[in-house]
Amino acid sequence: MESFKSEGNRIPILLISGLFAGDWIWGDVASYSSKTEYNIIRLREPLSAYGHKISELREMFIKFLNEFIEYKAIVIGNSLGGLLAMDLASSLPEKVAAIVVSGAPGMGSTNLGIGPPKIGSKERLKKWFVDLKEKLFVNQQCITDEQLALVAEFFSDKRNFLNMIRLAKEADRYDAKIILPKIKCPILLLWGDQDKVSPIEPWKSSIPLNPQIQLKVIENSGHSPMLEKPKAFWESVESFIKSVLAHHM
Repeated sequence: MESFKSEGNRIPILLISGLFAGDWIWGDVASYSSKTEYNIIRLREPLSAYGHKISELREMFIKFLNEFIEYKAIVIGNSLGGLLAMDLASSLPEKVAAIVVSGAPGMGSTNLGIGPPKIGSKERLKKWFVDLKEKLFVNQQCITDEQLALVAEFFSDKRNFLNMIRLAKEADRYDAKIILPKIKCPILLLWGDQDKVSPIEPWKSSIPLNPQIQLKVIENSGHSPMLEKPKAFWESVESFIKSVLAHHM
């Protein structure tokens, strides 16, 4: 449980970020949620801190859900975290009530034109993440210099860096079209309309793969709408949760 941060009561909501961001990416979203209605659970570090294979991450979350979630959780994931939300809904349906997927890989690779990062000094890594920031966000001010410095510090550790590279390569090969039809719970695809990393168009074409899929687009947002448009993101999530509670739980 030390890898997770929990606040609130009642309905468990597990928030999973991606390769680069820690729990801070969910801070504003969590602030909008009612702590008397929801138990907000966040993974403290980027996924790169916990393993170099998706199967390792899957097992970590399965262990957590089995040990600490009594009934079922709502699982919300961004980027690789969204892919893991789908994976968990398929592999552990008895613990997942519904999923929200945002900016997930799984519909083919995308070339952002900045090349892969190279391990080196913190300043060199920070420069690469500054270039990445321009691709990730519509509003460049949504992430601070302090947060960028934290990311560069984290990936100056060789193990974290290599985990990130290996997970990114595996995610690039992942085929979400195979797993989506296997999911039995409600699915909300909650996408930024200007996501350049995981463009929305292929996901729109995935809707016929599963009758449980709903699609909601957040305007003027990129790869991480929970950071750029946290209020709109939470309002969409909460509306979806209330629908799930009314019809499926």
